[in-house]
Amino acid sequence: MAVSEGYKYKGEDTLYLVDLGDGLIRPFDQTSGSTSFDIDELEVSTKDRTGVDYGDVTETRSFEGEIVEGDPFIDGVKAAIRAKRFIDIYEVNLKTNKAEKGIHMISSFELEHDHGEFSTYSLEGKLFGEVTSTDLTEIPEGAPELELGGNEDEEGGGGGVEG
Repeated sequence: MAVSEGYKYKGEDTLYLVDLGDGLIRPFDQTSGSTSFDIDELEVSTKDRTGVDYGDVTETRSFEGEIVEGDPFIDGVKAAIRAKRFIDIYEVNLKTNKAEKGIHMISSFELEHDHGEFSTYSLEGKLFGEVTSTDLTEIPEGAPELELGGNEDEEGGGGGVEG
């Protein structure tokens, strides 16, 4: 896919995929994601010059979303953390299907369950080694379609408390 020069990217143009060891999966209902670089500085001070140089560079990918019934991602990440396994994280440009991927240590995984809000997940992974580029021919399916009344209890109520 070609993208016109000057196209302004939106959040929905980027998606994060993971390989937890059983193949590429798409965590359901992603709401945001980011890549960040943390660079240490080395001070240079010689008779000829002073300044700074690059020290260690840490590359981190993080993304979050809403927890959906049937998403294999949540249990898979918990299992990877408990087994101290590294995972592959892919940052995918959905306009071109080009992706950057790398092996990451899961440095943070949080599940939040606030009253009156959808439950959410967030994952942060620190890169181990190098990033490689790849072209994806297929993007895994996302969350299934919700049925009408999908978030109500079985008797059709909204789950509220009467009293």
